[in-house]
Amino acid sequence: MIRAKHLDQNVSGGGGWSGPKGGAFNINSPGQEILPRTSAVTDGNDTIELRFTVSLPAAGRTVLGQQAYQILGVNLVELVEKSLVYANLDQEQLQLHVQTAENQQSLRHQLAEHNLTAFIANGSVLPRASGASETPMDSATVVPFKCPKDLKVELLRADGTEVSGMGVPRGVTLLTGGGFHGKSTLLEAIQLGVYNHVPGDGRELVVTDLKAVKIRAEDGRGVTSVDISPFISNLPGGKDTHHFTTDDASGSTSMAANIQEALEAGCKTLLIDEDSSATNLLVRDQRMQSLIRNEPITPLVAKARALYNHYGVSTIIVIGGLGDWLSVADLVIGLDSYVPRLLTTEAKSVVEKYPSNVQETPDYGSLPNRNLQVDLRGLRAPYAIRKHFIALKPEAKSAVDDPSEAEAGIDLSSLDQLVEIGQARTIAKLLQGIAQRTAKGG
Repeated sequence: MIRAKHLDQNVSGGGGWSGPKGGAFNINSPGQEILPRTSAVTDGNDTIELRFTVSLPAAGRTVLGQQAYQILGVNLVELVEKSLVYANLDQEQLQLHVQTAENQQSLRHQLAEHNLTAFIANGSVLPRASGASETPMDSATVVPFKCPKDLKVELLRADGTEVSGMGVPRGVTLLTGGGFHGKSTLLEAIQLGVYNHVPGDGRELVVTDLKAVKIRAEDGRGVTSVDISPFISNLPGGKDTHHFTTDDASGSTSMAANIQEALEAGCKTLLIDEDSSATNLLVRDQRMQSLIRNEPITPLVAKARALYNHYGVSTIIVIGGLGDWLSVADLVIGLDSYVPRLLTTEAKSVVEKYPSNVQETPDYGSLPNRNLQVDLRGLRAPYAIRKHFIALKPEAKSAVDDPSEAEAGIDLSSLDQLVEIGQARTIAKLLQGIAQRTAKGG
């Protein structure tokens, strides 16, 4: 409603400093995911609180009273009446929205009892309209999801009706297939299955273990005292990898740190795409093992089974060109023109015909357990200025800003499961809280 009526736009007018300005009405704009948001809250009884900002209109130092009245006395009243009064809402759409969220919650709660990490219902629309849009692809051209019969699982919606689809069991699962056939699209749907989605999204019945974390390489990130020894050890110069620290991590060390940090936070399912990974942390083939004997990196392919056996952490990985992973997979799903097929038996035959020399380790290694500390002395309070960036600016303002200098802050662009700026703002608040605890010696 705010956008339709252009209430989020400032009053127009020239005149420089003394011309009319302000008047924009802004509130957090939701996307395809259903999230708890502080822009609209209820106390559980009869009170609904709507939180928004208004840039009150003015011309220079003169208050524009009539325009302010239009915003607060007319537009706001209309907004409340049309969006918060039940009798004025499309009650069928409202009921559908609630039922859709409840159904997803019900399906997600059933994953553990069926020993699943994820569930994708038949008929789901996984492809998006474009790389810049989270809305579903045009139904006239899309291929609805249809699971292989050998992986068919039936779960119950909140109202007790059955829904069938593909269950992805716990363990090591490979998603494979030719380029552009839908394997990354499937993984992207799974990684966002930790959230409920709005009616019409196409992924309303795609649910994932809430403790699933998307992992990728992140060249150049900082790492502070992370135990990456399960993957990297015996570095030249004897550098300790049990408390590894760097300001500029490589692809492999950044990915190792991302895995370990996810496990430290309680992750139970790793979601990985070969395309966004450090290849040398995923696999090391027999030829390179023979050529380079003194290798400090132990690839994930050698650790994936031990990670599941010892810690119960599953792996779902998209693989297109690293055949060694077939040796450790419990399940292999092939995508052909967006249609999934069970290929586990064929994969085992390939492994027997073309054996590899994957040197699996019986033990995964240690998990990090740090006392997290944040030092924000000399900095202003962290603030998310966009979805994937938290600004960390010095308290003392520089006389001249140098545009050539990199923006000071925390880059969150490699966190593929962040979907809204509000989540980045929450992270910024958490950093403040940890910093306050750190300052008190906690």
